Amino acid sequence: METDTRYVVGYDLNDDLTQISYFELNNDSPETLVSDGENERLGIPTLLCKRRKVNQWSFGTEAERLIRNEGEAEVGKILSLAVSGNSLVIDGENFSGIDLLILFIRKSLNLLSVYVAVEQIESFIFTVPRLDKDMLSVLERVAAAIPVSRDRILFQSYSESVYYYMIHQQQELWGTESVVFDHNGKDMVAYHLKMNHKTTPIVGVIDEAVFDGVIVPDAHILKPDEPEDEDEAEKEAYKEAHEAAKEQIKELDESMQELMHDFLSTRPVRSVYLLGDGFEGEWCKDTIRFLCMGRRVFQGRNMYSKGACHYGVDRLRPTELNSKYIFLGKDKLKFNLGMNVNRRDREEYIALADGGENWFDISTVVDVLLIQGSRVELIVTPLDGKEIRSIMVSLDGIPNRSPKTTRLRMRVSFSSGDTVRITIEDMGFGEIFAASGMKWEKEVKIV
Repeated sequence: METDTRYVVGYDLNDDLTQISYFELNNDSPETLVSDGENERLGIPTLLCKRRKVNQWSFGTEAERLIRNEGEAEVGKILSLAVSGNSLVIDGENFSGIDLLILFIRKSLNLLSVYVAVEQIESFIFTVPRLDKDMLSVLERVAAAIPVSRDRILFQSYSESVYYYMIHQQQELWGTESVVFDHNGKDMVAYHLKMNHKTTPIVGVIDEAVFDGVIVPDAHILKPDEPEDEDEAEKEAYKEAHEAAKEQIKELDESMQELMHDFLSTRPVRSVYLLGDGFEGEWCKDTIRFLCMGRRVFQGRNMYSKGACHYGVDRLRPTELNSKYIFLGKDKLKFNLGMNVNRRDREEYIALADGGENWFDISTVVDVLLIQGSRVELIVTPLDGKEIRSIMVSLDGIPNRSPKTTRLRMRVSFSSGDTVRITIEDMGFGEIFAASGMKWEKEVKIV
């Protein structure tokens, strides 16, 4: 393995199937790990099991085998367990959800190490179905527990992964509107990508729609077990069951087609992507036939991990595409935040937070000299062209000193995509004026 080769890794983490893609920086597209098992497949089942009375853990397809064939206890839904803060008692011992999740991720990264060494990883991106405070807290603990430098680890949601995957396909597929339907066999989510060409840069947004109760055929209906002997009664029963299954599949196909028709009837979508186990088995032929009317249709499984890879590469090596298009998801800032300062007797704007960045990635610290007065003004510039506004932070009680002899340390962070936290501290002025220890804090919702 050539250790001077650099990689970006996209890690799709969810409760069902974890997928890991890796992108060699000199190549054109990412590769996805295939898990070991009786039938090789993309992805690693998000499962653990512990051998009874033995401190031996298995994961993924091996855990599936032990659970199925030897009756070992199943440890599933590990991500949700960690986010909820709950624990499990396994073989008489208590294990926290976060510890189980970290164990699974470490073991899964052993598969990656065959292709990519830790020291070769330039950027590592976790992509998850959604990002909120609880999920971010879990991901931070995971990031601290894996052998990748924290400053090389990034987080993103599936929506953003979809965007970055799409913009690296042929532009005719996503230039106006496209949609991804992801059905995990239980639930279905639609990610509807729209490009606003009236803005500069062109803004991409994704609307998410969740569909409850979208039923798909069970695996045993799609592939019923044929009778092993020549008993006529069993053969007749199988025939009847087979005909009933065909009728059920037809009804489910019609329901899916109707749902797709209602969703797409008012949307000029040019391309459709079908993801997840729910679309496996070739049961929805009429639905796909409908989708192909004036649209291009694709079926896949590893969009999120590949999209995460594209995101990582674009951050390391921005291209003209990244300056022309910007994604504004719900985790992104939809405005620029900065301030005007006086530098060498000239007014100059400095950026504190850039629109299009993840709010949770921003932690800015700047030192400035107070020229006069007892307040600091920050400037909010919306990306959608709306009116520029100001945020004033009053420095009540600040010591009265000569101009440019008060150094202020300002920290800017966010508690959500539209709520900024500003902390300003009086640092004094070297040996001339000691720091007063005074601190001012303000939280502002930007609408």
